[in-house]
Amino acid sequence: MGIVAKKSEEWKEDVAYPRSLVRVGHYHQPAGCEPLFETIRFGRELIELVTGGRGWVSVEGKWVEVTAGALIWQVEGDQTIARSDWDNPYRCLAVEIATPYLRGLRRAPRVAWWHDVEEVNRFTDEVVRWSVDDRVDRTGLLAYIYGRLLFQSRLSARTQVREEDALPEPLRQALSLLESGEEGKALRLGEVARRVGWSLPYLHEVFRTRLNTTPHEISLRSRMQRARERLAATDQPIKRIAADCGFGSAAAFCYAFKERVGVTPLSYRRTATSTRRG
Repeated sequence: MGIVAKKSEEWKEDVAYPRSLVRVGHYHQPAGCEPLFETIRFGRELIELVTGGRGWVSVEGKWVEVTAGALIWQVEGDQTIARSDWDNPYRCLAVEIATPYLRGLRRAPRVAWWHDVEEVNRFTDEVVRWSVDDRVDRTGLLAYIYGRLLFQSRLSARTQVREEDALPEPLRQALSLLESGEEGKALRLGEVARRVGWSLPYLHEVFRTRLNTTPHEISLRSRMQRARERLAATDQPIKRIAADCGFGSAAAFCYAFKERVGVTPLSYRRTATSTRRG
């Protein structure tokens, strides 16, 4: 996981957004042989999300090992996974997108990590299922897939730094605690600091200087993402989602959600359900 992305200010926002979903598939590399890799052509992006096994991708002339959770973002001129473990071949969700006028620019890190492998597999299953369902609106599906992968890729970049500028282990542990959370509980920042062996003021200071954010922001963003997923994919009551995502009450959750997302949880669910049904 040593090779990481460019800093966020180098990611390009002033380029055309995706036009269409070209193909979606869950690829299983055969054992005992190397993959037939491809070079991405003009006007295409190809995203590989590794769901299992082990492979390698060439990044700036170096082989980078990719295992479950690796999120590889390829643009014009990049090569797909080109080596595989013969005994434990890689598997990946492959999403090809038409993006005219991209001209080799990238919006996301070349290699990032989605650390929750169970979540990776759930996402893969639903995307593959919806991609072959004629009732699902293609524009909405493209927006969901691209947005989710872009979100996870950029979120990962907060913890992926070059080896010579690696994050201290306590900071990595703090990020993991804040991003994963505990079912039905938002860890108090004092508890996070205690678990990693830091004082609370020092925890805040390190987040500010190393990540340019706050522990609270990381926690809230992660909990909101989990809430969005449940609103879009389940019919669980708002009260239960609020509790499971660490909010003290449904009212507190609804207020925070609208402040963050711009709509109420119920409105968000209605829109997401409408998109899924086409």
